[in-house]
Amino acid sequence: MGKTVIIGGGTSGLAAAYTLERAGAEYVVLEKNDFSGGRIYGVVKDGFTLDLGAQFFFSRYRTTFDLMRQLGIYDQLVKFAKPMGILRDGTVHVAYPSIMDNLKHPTSGLKFGALSGRGKRQGIKMGLKFLAVGKKLDFNDPLKAIELDNISFAEYARRNWGDEILEYAIQPIASTLTLGDPEDISAAYGMALAWYFLPGLSTTTKGIGYLAESLSKNIKNVMLKTEATRIVMEGNTVKGVEIKNGSKTELIEADHVICSALAHQTAGMLPELPTAILDTLNGVEYSACTLVMLGTKGKIIDDMYAIATPRREGLCMSGFTDNANKAPGYAPPNTSLVHVFTFGKFAREMLEWDDAKIYDKAIHDIQMVVPQFPDEPIFKDIYRWKEAVCLSGPGQITAIQKLKVGMRDFKGLHLVGEYFGMPSVEASLNSGVKAAEKVVKSL
Repeated sequence: MGKTVIIGGGTSGLAAAYTLERAGAEYVVLEKNDFSGGRIYGVVKDGFTLDLGAQFFFSRYRTTFDLMRQLGIYDQLVKFAKPMGILRDGTVHVAYPSIMDNLKHPTSGLKFGALSGRGKRQGIKMGLKFLAVGKKLDFNDPLKAIELDNISFAEYARRNWGDEILEYAIQPIASTLTLGDPEDISAAYGMALAWYFLPGLSTTTKGIGYLAESLSKNIKNVMLKTEATRIVMEGNTVKGVEIKNGSKTELIEADHVICSALAHQTAGMLPELPTAILDTLNGVEYSACTLVMLGTKGKIIDDMYAIATPRREGLCMSGFTDNANKAPGYAPPNTSLVHVFTFGKFAREMLEWDDAKIYDKAIHDIQMVVPQFPDEPIFKDIYRWKEAVCLSGPGQITAIQKLKVGMRDFKGLHLVGEYFGMPSVEASLNSGVKAAEKVVKSL
């Protein structure tokens, strides 16, 4: 059997490695960090379980849950049972995003004060639109929604449902799920996010990082602190991967390379690729996030698991969660674990701030919503994401499809990652599994 080199031990790289491991194929994973997991990585500190990247699973996931069943951890899934809140004009209004939860609380929609009467009527129109196009909204097959690819989610919402729905329904969904703005993503991606959001969210009893941990435990050949610098091609055929070893460069020979690096990093390792492919890879954009995690005594937001803060409220965050209300095990008894998600321009500015200034800003903005939030939490931590979530902007689905067609000319080279589907944990895992299955089939 030929050897496969997997570049990156993140979400798609781990899925590819696990698939090859189960098939008995020869492989090695190269991970530049001293840990694997990427954007599904988590840690435990001072009794708090911290999701440093992804914060939930959508209930419509398929590949993700199939992998969890194979790993024997599917029974650890916990669905978010509590409602969320949406801030408008300084008041938090409770909402049940899950369809089933709304059926259990039939008067909640009528009482929902974040939308006017006209806004609620437009919301009904929006719901009917989702039912009409739902079958086309597939994280693993974005081409089904190709007709929605060339317009932004913001413009699509404004044309169909008006400005109020855009600012107090669409923008909170887009920004809390992507950490960007609805102008940054296509209508195809935005509609898919909302469609997947409707049945509800879940995590595991040990956090999202438990999936990364479980995959890593079932993978034998991982080289941490090993940076791939170049994918070596001979003509259109893969020959191997160059890695840094001190001041020297070494070549790991391979018949197949599965590259799960970020799109622009992949382009940097493959300068020989056609200009059109490189331009597509370099054109993939990512949001940023300065993730602030704060532990407090007592309950901070009652029985809600999250509060979305629309951009018109002028805060640095798209919203914040109390992960202790998501599932048992995230925090010690009688405490809260608040995650603050900075987004858009705020996130990029705050990446450059020192920790003290970031804490001050995050706590100040939480107190604008929850005045009783303490000035001095019992636990504090920050994780900076320069590239947090892939933003599938208008035209990206079309561009990536052309890239996929162009990549057929290159033997043994497989590009994977969230940008190959509707960006998500699901799309990332699915792309890794599919690439590994293709390798196994060729052996």
